[in-house]
Amino acid sequence: MYSWRIVLLPFSWLYGFIVGFRNWFYSAGIFKSTKIPGASICIGNITVGGTGKSPLTAYLAELFRPNNPVILSRGYGRKTQGLHIANNTSTAAEIGDEPMMYWTTFQQEIPVVVSEKRQIGVDWIRANKPDSLILLDDAYQHRAVQAGLNLLLMTYQRPVFKDFVFPAGNLRETRAGMKRADVVVITKCPKNLDEAGKAHFARKIPVPKTHLFFSEIIYGELKGLFGAVWEPADRVILVTGIAQPEPLYRFLAEKHPVEAIQFPDHHRFTASDIQQILQKVATFANQRCVVVTTEKDAVRFAEWKDEIIQSGIPFFVQCISLQIDRENDFKDLLKNYVVRANERGS
Repeated sequence: MYSWRIVLLPFSWLYGFIVGFRNWFYSAGIFKSTKIPGASICIGNITVGGTGKSPLTAYLAELFRPNNPVILSRGYGRKTQGLHIANNTSTAAEIGDEPMMYWTTFQQEIPVVVSEKRQIGVDWIRANKPDSLILLDDAYQHRAVQAGLNLLLMTYQRPVFKDFVFPAGNLRETRAGMKRADVVVITKCPKNLDEAGKAHFARKIPVPKTHLFFSEIIYGELKGLFGAVWEPADRVILVTGIAQPEPLYRFLAEKHPVEAIQFPDHHRFTASDIQQILQKVATFANQRCVVVTTEKDAVRFAEWKDEIIQSGIPFFVQCISLQIDRENDFKDLLKNYVVRANERGS
């Protein structure tokens, strides 16, 4: 898996030592870590990219609607700095693609707050939404604030216990970071994962078995972008700017001939990118082609709405959701935490 990258192990050891030293400073109280008052859940990972944080954050936001959730993100990839509260005029460039996706999904019903310094975001939320549940998106390594519950994600295909610290592997910190997790969710699992497979993970992950859950992606309908209406297609052009587009490619390839155009994670589309997509479609002039993209990428295409509509090429968004094994246990565990946190007020 990492055959050629194994030569980078000395750099991984150095990086791991530095990050481990930083974590020790926080654990020892030398670096300040402020506990978030009220109920708060951190959704994060140790692996670089592609673990499914965004779908789970949206899942939790929907689950906890009665608890007035607020999503707090750093807004990775945005062109702005400081505190921003998502609104009707926000763009992905201003607040980041993931926060924009949340805002597009929930609008005013669930506030979305962006701040690279999470403490500033927490202070705003507690001043303006004092009784809310704070959902911290991708804050597992941001230890200046301490969430009441740490929810760690890792994929079935790239478990932390088989990986190495960057650059030899894909870990942001050493495997010891798993010990900070209260709940672990294994994402992107194959269908019908058997008990032996689950037991293998349970032996490797330092949380009680009752706090270990397995989930799989459920692909839903294709939703028209900019008014596109679905008609049977001869070919799909899959355009993505996410960390791991392969599962989506395989899903679509079961139903259609698929051509893929892959950009880096969080890629901001340019005029030349749009031209590249249109040229790819033009190579199949005798076939009806549609472009399919992800929910996260769709918010970045909004900047090119006029050009896309003018091209006459239909764009569609592949909607996804999560199916969690022992889902009722998962919901009860998190709901019980929120109840206890609200009762004690911290």
